[in-house]
Amino acid sequence: MKTKLKMILIILMAIMLITVFTTSVKAEYSATVTMVPDKTEVNPGDTVSVVVNLEDVVDAGTGASEMAGYVEYDSNFIESISSTQGTWTTNPETGMFLLSGNILTEDGQFAILQFKVSENATGTSSVTFTQIITSDGTAEPTSPDITLTFTVADPEDPSNPEDPSNPEDPTNPEDPSNPEDPGDDNTAGRNNITGGGSTNTNSIRGNSTSNVTTQTKLPHAGIGTGMIIAGAVLVVIIIGSYVLYKRYQKI
Repeated sequence: MKTKLKMILIILMAIMLITVFTTSVKAEYSATVTMVPDKTEVNPGDTVSVVVNLEDVVDAGTGASEMAGYVEYDSNFIESISSTQGTWTTNPETGMFLLSGNILTEDGQFAILQFKVSENATGTSSVTFTQIITSDGTAEPTSPDITLTFTVADPEDPSNPEDPSNPEDPTNPEDPSNPEDPGDDNTAGRNNITGGGSTNTNSIRGNSTSNVTTQTKLPHAGIGTGMIIAGAVLVVIIIGSYVLYKRYQKI
């Protein structure tokens, strides 16, 4: 009976220690970064606005406000990247970027970036963000890589409403089928045909992967990992159980 009572007492004390430590430790912050451009089919010289969001935000404490990682793009296609909301800085030699944005404690808009398309841009090109991390000041969780792909519109595409050579463009004054064409006398025996076009639907073409091998450190961000906490709790339980055993071994 004494041995059973002693074991029950030790188990109860261990459970109490675990409860105290786990309830006093804050759950670790995490979030996922998404980027949404306002268009993916562009013309040379265009500016593309990209909304940066934080989603699936968990335990951000007083708020997440920093983002870092690496960005890679063809400078012959994308001339520059800047921000209209938030503060964007980058190191052109390493490709590392730092973005300070809205302080978020839940899902929401973090910042807005602007991609300036080169006047000489042709074909298709991508902007890729890798090793993305965000910070609430104590934790630095990673987010999947992001790739945004852009294509220069074909000026000879008959579905392009801005193509001046489009014979079906109702705004083309040289279109003989245009009923509003001042050169059209609309004489008898002529069939008037109103031209039409198609509407292009923009879509985000990209891919993502969560295989992050290294982690960029954000400034002023703490370590605070679950492994350290778990180790500390285990050490305390072992020491506490041993002390209880020595104290009550004669019961």
